[in-house]
Amino acid sequence: MPHDPLTPSEHLARLAEGYLTSLYDTYPTTAASLGLHDYDGRIPDIRDVARAGRVAALRAFRTQLAGIPPQLLDVEDAHDHTLLSLALDEELFELEQLREFERNPMAFSGPLDVSGYIKRNYAPLPRRVVALCEHLRQVPDYLAAAREALREPVPLPFLETALEVYAGTVLFQEEDLVRAVRPVGPGPLWTAFERANTEAIAALRRFTAYLEAEIRPRATQEFAIGEAHFQTMLSLGEMIDLPVERLLEIGRDDLSRNQAVLRETAKRIDPGADVRGVMSQQAKDHPPAERLIPEAERLLEELKQFVESRRLVSIPSAVRPRVEETPPFARWAFAMMDTSGPFETAGESFYYVTPPEPGWTPEQKEEWLRKFDYATLRDVGIHEVYPGHYVHFLHVKEIPRSLRRVLTSYSFVEGWAHYCEEMLVEEGYGRDDPGFRIAQCSEALLRDVRFLVAIEMHTRNMSKDTAARMFVESAYLDPLPAEREAARGTFDPGYLNYTLGKLMIRKLRDDLRRRGAGFSLRAFHDGLLKLGAPPIPLIRRRLLATESGAL
Repeated sequence: MPHDPLTPSEHLARLAEGYLTSLYDTYPTTAASLGLHDYDGRIPDIRDVARAGRVAALRAFRTQLAGIPPQLLDVEDAHDHTLLSLALDEELFELEQLREFERNPMAFSGPLDVSGYIKRNYAPLPRRVVALCEHLRQVPDYLAAAREALREPVPLPFLETALEVYAGTVLFQEEDLVRAVRPVGPGPLWTAFERANTEAIAALRRFTAYLEAEIRPRATQEFAIGEAHFQTMLSLGEMIDLPVERLLEIGRDDLSRNQAVLRETAKRIDPGADVRGVMSQQAKDHPPAERLIPEAERLLEELKQFVESRRLVSIPSAVRPRVEETPPFARWAFAMMDTSGPFETAGESFYYVTPPEPGWTPEQKEEWLRKFDYATLRDVGIHEVYPGHYVHFLHVKEIPRSLRRVLTSYSFVEGWAHYCEEMLVEEGYGRDDPGFRIAQCSEALLRDVRFLVAIEMHTRNMSKDTAARMFVESAYLDPLPAEREAARGTFDPGYLNYTLGKLMIRKLRDDLRRRGAGFSLRAFHDGLLKLGAPPIPLIRRRLLATESGAL
């Protein structure tokens, strides 16, 4: 007797499983970072023929998905149908239209990061080093393919940032990686590692020499993706279809709101000083270098207790992240959350804080520590840990549907963490500490300017220098970090999503609250996070039966 045909729900589940397997095979380093260590030791195939094969596979998945009518699915499956549809179209857009691999040398840097083999103890070190060696042996061919993929002209900001990234990669592999692997001791494994690492470093040096000699002389100042691509990026990635001019209005309104709060708060601290003077004075109130890590850890406990006492969101695990000095291979960051992947069996998550280097002068150490005043340490702790990224991904690890663990939107991931900073203020955290409000507002202004310059640079021909001036004038940044922020905006037009996501989550919360009695902030937050990190209009469809009005 023949089997009954698959139901639409079963067909979708099988298609989603096939898509994820195809995704992992295409991007094995991404799969490994998710905690799927069967993909260790593999590196993506970036040749033209492989990309063409991926495009064909995505089109085939899309055809199959179109054969599953969403109206025949229940609400959970209909959600996943949309999530998968967006993911397929977004990747096709990136491969066929944005084509970053043709003009951005940084597009190849992700699979070269081998720090995952040494920073988390998911397996005995010798086993991890075996996979590491296999990974390193593939680097020369990978970079040869990268040279073939690059098409000129390359935007100069992309090139300059890429050269910094690859120089850091070389330094990491020459020093930090060697130190981390050395405990395997002398023998065949160490010899294999030395050979593979030496050849990979040589290939990296050849690639950077090629970028300097062949690409730099013909680099261009043109970097914008254009208005059509920018709007497609938002439509497929975040389900936002508003005109650019309306987005600019929204961003300017939030910038003005936060500037007004910052000016008012600065007057409360010192009526006779300007905002920059108040911020400069506040920066002096920081822990000494030897107390930076313990103080960061103490402040996390304070934040955790506040979140739990106010019942703001569930914290699914009592396990704390380990607060440690940033490892040498990630010293570019002041502070960062390194949460274990959603499929990772090793549960270690790290909140890294970067102290000043021992060899610096007293003046250099003081300048660095001024970035870590107590108020800013609190705000960063909210964003990165409680209840920001760490709590979010504790929820993600508990989601039973793999598709929702893997497919995330930029605006939800960063929007949630940024939303939490302001939400804690609204719930009373730091109520009697205007210094904390200064820190929170300064971070909000930074994200507001990112929002505006991302749009202006990519759709309205704003130059990088003009963007840098806006960071100085509107977000009170010093010139060097302002220049860095503007440079990031040239190759990361999506960094408007910090503010975009915050505004969408805040409006969704307020719309639900206005619906009547029974609203619970904790239930709202838990309901958000249990869905993973989909585009926020998709959550509006679940909670409000409409995806419109997200902003």
